[in-house]
Amino acid sequence: MENIVNAYAMHTRELLINKLDFLNGEVQKFIPTDNEEHTGVVAIDVKWKSGVHFIIYQTLWRIYYYAARNHEKISHTFLIGKLRKDTPIYIQRLINDINNGRYDNKLTPCESHLKFVQEKGLTGYMNNTKWNKVFNIIRTIEEKAGRDISIMYKYIFDNENPIYYWSVRGDEDLHESMYKYIEWLKIQPVACECEYHGRLVEPEYTYYDYTSLFLEEMRAANLHYEYLQREEAYIIYGYRSTF
Repeated sequence: MENIVNAYAMHTRELLINKLDFLNGEVQKFIPTDNEEHTGVVAIDVKWKSGVHFIIYQTLWRIYYYAARNHEKISHTFLIGKLRKDTPIYIQRLINDINNGRYDNKLTPCESHLKFVQEKGLTGYMNNTKWNKVFNIIRTIEEKAGRDISIMYKYIFDNENPIYYWSVRGDEDLHESMYKYIEWLKIQPVACECEYHGRLVEPEYTYYDYTSLFLEEMRAANLHYEYLQREEAYIIYGYRSTF
């Protein structure tokens, strides 16, 4: 069964492609998605010699358009709620800007990140594959233990160091697209449970040490780490300064 989003995209393509002037851009062939679970697909892709693309992206619910290079957005993402008679006028403005060279020297997010790293004199030690291994190890320990493992991390663009530990499960910001920004990650493979007995009685703390399991998994994955004796934690560096 054909993915319905392909039909939506072709409908949008047919409505707009003859109402827009792509100037020096070359319209690319429509490539339908063959995955029935995909809910979005590129309806129109126009490429300039500078490597900048104009993209109209169709989903089951909305239409978006933006400028891109190397499959990364380099402009704002503009939303089309419903196709109207004046819709092509607004879209044409972005096409004109691309054709006039406005985005020729605009850095992609990855290029901006690389520039930041170079200016700060940072050397990278990790990549997404290695970070995925680290977080899979943490999740494996948590599944076996039935308890959260404490973590703390700092992004390269953070001005201050965090001071409290938290958990992977409780972190809404930590996903694969952000791994490349992690300067360091600290892990305390010791879980603590606290049992309260009322206001007049000291709470009872129980500690569960999963250090051996953590170290075993890290060594098996050939991942580098250092021990911070003062914090009783292990640190993994994503970047370190060369200055």
